[in-house]
Amino acid sequence: MLNKIRKIGLLAISSIVCLFLSSCFDVVEEIDMKSNGSGSIVGTLNMSKSRTKVSSLMKLDKIDGFKIPNQAEIRKEVATIVQLLKNTKGISNVDYRLDFNNYIASISCDFQNVQALNSYTETLSKHFKTKLNSYSSYSFNPRNKTFVRNYKYSTEAKKEFDKLKPENQKSFDQAFYTSIYRFQNPVIKQDNTSGKVSGNKQAVMVKVSVPSLINGKANLSNNIVLK
Repeated sequence: MLNKIRKIGLLAISSIVCLFLSSCFDVVEEIDMKSNGSGSIVGTLNMSKSRTKVSSLMKLDKIDGFKIPNQAEIRKEVATIVQLLKNTKGISNVDYRLDFNNYIASISCDFQNVQALNSYTETLSKHFKTKLNSYSSYSFNPRNKTFVRNYKYSTEAKKEFDKLKPENQKSFDQAFYTSIYRFQNPVIKQDNTSGKVSGNKQAVMVKVSVPSLINGKANLSNNIVLK
């Protein structure tokens, strides 16, 4: 089950805890971009909406024959990810948070430039043996002040999703993927149909359901032009 979820290509942290397919969850990606192309990223898996159910599942040893990781194993996996990111060129200030009361996990770091941001994705892809870096990447042009999120639909996710039991598929109905991009300069325009510009014009949010991503009905691609 863990391998199936890894292949769906969610954020790194979600691949640790999304064994609990009977629970709803939210994945949030936050990127703060500076004018020179450096910045920070935070990836968060929030399962607080199902914390009672997740707490019960954590007490089990296996579900459908698949082992449920305990807190120690989850901490060990996160520590491995943190060390890999610390050794990634252009990445610094790697930190993490594990809240086993509300079942919220996050990893954050700073990136030197957009190339390092893509290296962040590549590092996680290699660790979890996914193709995340082949269908998700970023670019930033400081001259024309344009930030681009490149996203390509992966049929791999759909194939793995279809292998899950109907009750496990249904658990994704209330799962959402949210991308938030913040900038130092005001946003002139953004191209994603699901995107919303903040009141102060310095942030863009794209929120889509996980099933819509898996089924190719939603797109994370965006072209954001700054003033």
